[in-house]
Amino acid sequence: MKKLFKALLVVGGAALAANFGLKAYKKINGTVKLSKSLPEFLNNVYGEMPEMNINRTLNSLNIRIGFSQEILDKHTDIENTVQEYIDDFYPELCKNSIEINVSLKGEEMEEDADESEVAEDTEEKD
Repeated sequence: MKKLFKALLVVGGAALAANFGLKAYKKINGTVKLSKSLPEFLNNVYGEMPEMNINRTLNSLNIRIGFSQEILDKHTDIENTVQEYIDDFYPELCKNSIEINVSLKGEEMEEDADESEVAEDTEEKD
C-alpha cells in the first residue's frame, strides 16, 4: 500500500510540475511573440515604428511604448488599441495584469535605463 501511495504521489507531483511548466512556457512564448509582432502592428496602424520595452514578471506584463509627439497628438487611443490587440491575438497574456504606458519617443525609455543602472550599482555594492 505504501508503494502505491508513493507512486501516486510522485505521478501527481510530476503532473503538477508539468502543468505549471506548460503554463509558464505559454506565457513566456506569448511575450516573445508579442514583442516581435506588436511593433509591426503599431507601425501598420500609425505609420511609425515605436520604441518598445516589454517586461514580464510572474503575474504582470509592463509595456512601454514610445512614439513621436505628432503621433501622440493625433491618436489618443493607443493604449486601447494595444489592449485590444493583446486580447484578440494573445489571450494567454490577458489573464495577468497588463500595464501599458505610452510616452514620448526616447524620453521615458532613457529614464528607465538610468533607473536600472542605479539599481545594478546598488546591488553590486551589497
